[in-house]
Amino acid sequence: LKIFGMISFFLPVRKGSKRIKNKNTKKIGKYKFGLLEIKIKQFSKLRNRLKNIRKFSNCEFIISTDCKTTIKYCNQFKWIRIHNRTPNLSGDHSLQKLIEQVPKIVKKNMILWTHVTSPLFKAENYIDFINFYLNQKKKFNSQSAFTCETINKFVMNEKNEFISHNEKKIKWPRTQDLKKMYLINSAAFIATKEVYIKNSNRLCKKPMKYECKNYIGFDIDDNDNFLYFSNLIKKNFFKLS
Repeated sequence: LKIFGMISFFLPVRKGSKRIKNKNTKKIGKYKFGLLEIKIKQFSKLRNRLKNIRKFSNCEFIISTDCKTTIKYCNQFKWIRIHNRTPNLSGDHSLQKLIEQVPKIVKKNMILWTHVTSPLFKAENYIDFINFYLNQKKKFNSQSAFTCETINKFVMNEKNEFISHNEKKIKWPRTQDLKKMYLINSAAFIATKEVYIKNSNRLCKKPMKYECKNYIGFDIDDNDNFLYFSNLIKKNFFKLS
């Protein structure tokens, strides 16, 4: 577990949103700063748990943002380092540019990239994810991992062609015989800094797949997702831990 102390937790938070106005900081339930506040409180719980494990105190938590509301809220936490994103790293198609800059931003040898839009991915889930990575990396000779859900469904592309199976062999196979596909939910990515530098990517060529159970990888991407999560809070089905 010594390597835990070498992790940079990286959280990008852009201002604005096309589908949900100010999605990352919009009030939700009792949380005035919305998804941002929830994730920072989860980070705080994670940080406190890591403190109780040898070498964990060296982890760093970075918020990369161009949002004044985010900066104002996060400034109260001295353990958070704020990276001020420039306009060229904040546009609609700037993700790749940010990925390429991350090795220059973080100080540790391992990078865990996560999002505020994954509120069901909590402190214990981050620890399980990291343990999965540390315990399996030698076995699979891999330097990265990502969170996902498996899909065992009939899937068709825009040309009405099945990508879940070869319909020339069997038109409607049993669902358990379909190709196993993986939906990247973006709850978390982990990789060495070397992977970012070498591949200009958050993942190596053969990343490990961490399958999320019980909907913990739920991603708030549109208004329906936001309303669904709002109802979870309203009905007291959501707990920070």
